[in-house]
Amino acid sequence: MPPADTAARLAAWLAAHMEHHRLTADEVARDLHVGAPQVRGWLAAAGHRPPAAAGEFDHLDTPVKLGAWLRARIADSGLTVRDLASSTEHVSMSTVYNWLKGLHLPAPPAADEPDRFDLLLSNPALGLGTHQRVQLDEVRRRLTGTSLRVEDPAAWDARALPAANRSFTGRRAALRRLDRALADRAALVLVTGIGGVGKTALAVQWARSALARATYTDGCLHLDLHGYSAGAPVDAATARLRLLFQLGADPRRLPADPEAQAALYQRMLADRRVLLVLDNAHAEAQVRPLLPAAPGCLALVTSRGRLPGLDVTSPGLARLDLDALTATEAAALLRDLLGRLATKDVADADVQALADRCGRLPLALQIAAANYLTHHHPRRTPLADYTAALALGALATGPDDPATAVTPTLDHSHRQLSPGAQRAYRLLGLHRAPDFAPAWAASVVAEPLDRARTLLSELAQANLLALDDRGRYAFHDLLREHAAALTERHETAEDRRAAVGRGLDHWRSSGLAATMAAEPGRDPITLHPLAPGVAPESFHDYDTAAAWIEDELEGLLAGAAHAADAGFDADVWQLAWAAANALGDRGQWNRQIELAHRSLAASERAGDAEAIARSHRFVAHPAIRDGRIDEARAHLRRALDLHRDDADAAGQAAVLHSLAAIEEHVGDHAAALACAETALAIDRGRGFLGGEGRALNEIGWHLAHLGRADEAVEPCLQALAVFEKLGDRGKAALTLDTLGYIRHARGEHDAAIAEYRRANAEFRALGRPFETAGTLDRIGDVHADAGDRAAARAAWTESLALFEDLGHAAADDVRAKLDAPAAGAGPA
Repeated sequence: MPPADTAARLAAWLAAHMEHHRLTADEVARDLHVGAPQVRGWLAAAGHRPPAAAGEFDHLDTPVKLGAWLRARIADSGLTVRDLASSTEHVSMSTVYNWLKGLHLPAPPAADEPDRFDLLLSNPALGLGTHQRVQLDEVRRRLTGTSLRVEDPAAWDARALPAANRSFTGRRAALRRLDRALADRAALVLVTGIGGVGKTALAVQWARSALARATYTDGCLHLDLHGYSAGAPVDAATARLRLLFQLGADPRRLPADPEAQAALYQRMLADRRVLLVLDNAHAEAQVRPLLPAAPGCLALVTSRGRLPGLDVTSPGLARLDLDALTATEAAALLRDLLGRLATKDVADADVQALADRCGRLPLALQIAAANYLTHHHPRRTPLADYTAALALGALATGPDDPATAVTPTLDHSHRQLSPGAQRAYRLLGLHRAPDFAPAWAASVVAEPLDRARTLLSELAQANLLALDDRGRYAFHDLLREHAAALTERHETAEDRRAAVGRGLDHWRSSGLAATMAAEPGRDPITLHPLAPGVAPESFHDYDTAAAWIEDELEGLLAGAAHAADAGFDADVWQLAWAAANALGDRGQWNRQIELAHRSLAASERAGDAEAIARSHRFVAHPAIRDGRIDEARAHLRRALDLHRDDADAAGQAAVLHSLAAIEEHVGDHAAALACAETALAIDRGRGFLGGEGRALNEIGWHLAHLGRADEAVEPCLQALAVFEKLGDRGKAALTLDTLGYIRHARGEHDAAIAEYRRANAEFRALGRPFETAGTLDRIGDVHADAGDRAAARAAWTESLALFEDLGHAAADDVRAKLDAPAAGAGPA
């Protein structure tokens, strides 16, 4: 037998080990192949009790559960309730009995009166340590609505992380496994299991735990990779962009090169302690580029698949295979979801029977409970009868099974809905939008907006739709699959196609309205007719239009992909028209190129000359930006031929504007001027002010570059008047920038600085870093010509930082000016 001091040190070490890893005496005993009483004896002999793990009492989420726990604790003490009450000051036997039954739990006293609950917990006979009493006090406060815990959002940056599920219960072993992975310095934790088993809920619960918050002090990033959604999974490049935005990168200041984006991503994670939750992953290739290289970060990935390739490429991988809830956990969750009034007289066996019928899957349990509470009264429909009515079949267990165990439960939920909500559930499930607003849903179901709101509320109350704090709705992937499958039984092929078409029509028409409100100088497109029942949205100012584009951009992209797959080829280019500029503004150039090629393929299938020409222009624009000039010319020439064949003056002018950009890119300002002058004649002839203003500004710019600055002022003043009349702030700022260049070329330094500063202020306000960088570069040129080297360096330094962030080649020119021994880089 070891000496007493050695035993004491071992007991102290064991207590600390158990505290750190949240181990119970039973778990230690099982690992050591000894009895749990022996472990408790080792600790007690040296004056230690088994440590209370953080969250030890999280399962006590109702007064009844707290009472049952207290009853068991009293029984373990060997005392009767009478004995315990008589040895506790201010606590009567009837009071204790009420608490054991879950009745009359007292809130903490507001004055100096005795706290009877804490006095009972302090009775030495119960053997509770101070840490345990503090946790139990928080349980009491939570159950009585007097919790002291206040979330401080500023203390831990997790703005993208979903809120914790209030009904989360159980999963103690899984939470401890995640804690151990952290203690083992795992770099990647992969949580796998069938759909609806609660992978996301577990990940969010652990990510919000005190241990995770204390370890990853720089916050948490969360991204849904949509691995099993109706649409395509999020590609790795797009996912990385979204994570960069969460890290604080300016969408308009990102480098264009994917490798540069990858380097920036890792650089922004370096020297940070960040928890990265990658939810709903589909394949290894989707995950690998997102894994942080920084040693202080952890990636927590959830997936239905096991992603075996990560075992080879990701050292430090820890796996957690999540199964259905245990019988006890499932019953506890059901009692919590149903509430005390619905379950106070229900036998445990009846609760367990319903849990078993739902396969003990959290998603199925939540839907079944919501159905029961919404459509049944406990006195008229006992829980046992409701369970029998479910008539569930055998449950699927394979992680790749699309039915994933909940279909019978969902069928029953669908039957309990009103006819209108049934139809709305089915038709909305045909679409791929990651989330949606009531206005869009109203068009899909062809109902007035107020009626649609009522139907959506019914679906959310039945847990068939989730509602976020923005007022937008979303399907769980499995529910979308179920809803879409039901349409095969309940809707004709014609009705299904009409519902898809109405959703696309809403996006097309609302997208046109929002784009024209945000960019009033843009040439509008003509939509083909909308289907009956579509009620598009309208916008009267820039802010509301920009907010709609921000909210609906993912829907527009999902709609374009769906339209291409479902044979709505004529819709694809119009959805692309509404989305392409927004993607470019956000630096999502890979997606912009993908969208352009999808539009071109769909347009060629449809055989629509205008759509084909537009799509060639969509493909050309990013090619010009990336310097792929030959490719851009080929697409623009094809577009110009098609527009000429159709005598489409607007299309021809648009192509000429783009060709002018190409000629400027290669340094041929004379050719660019000719293109702009031809475009001006066309746009004036058809009375299009936006095109006229754009051409006048281009003419002034190219004249100045050709040494004809005196001639350049008037067309730019005319352009500025046009854009101010239209209310197009972006194009007015571009014209002010041109005027600054012209004033500089004329030797008017003060006037040039004034024009540039006006333009620069507007570019900053509009969030346009590329234009801001260019204006700063030219401000530096003016200062240099005026002999103010310090002011020139300041402007160029800021310009260089912006160009470098954008990954633009102009950074080399600015860097050369800074490195030169003397300034003198005025306009040609």
